Amino acid sequence: MEQAPLSATKRCPHCGQWSDYRQQPDDRCQHCHELLDPLGPQRAAEMEQAWKWEMPPAMLIPIPETEPAWLRGLKYVVRGGQLLFAATVSFIVWFLTTLAG
Repeated sequence: MEQAPLSATKRCPHCGQWSDYRQQPDDRCQHCHELLDPLGPQRAAEMEQAWKWEMPPAMLIPIPETEPAWLRGLKYVVRGGQLLFAATVSFIVWFLTTLAG
């Protein structure tokens, strides 16, 4: 005999009835069709925004397309130096952490 997969239910905050709950922000009550988690879409949007991380502009020198080609080339060399420095510091931190145990 095959067992049914695990399922979850949640009490609707609007009508008080129990409904299937897939733990998605857009889950709706089977009885009144209201959201089972009224703050779910807002939390999902906040989590999506939290995962969209961009490197702060202070960490890498900006290279606008409006500058002359020689200046952009020089800035790419400087940016490469910045990245090499960050990689070196990261390696030293990793090495010391590994050495400490």
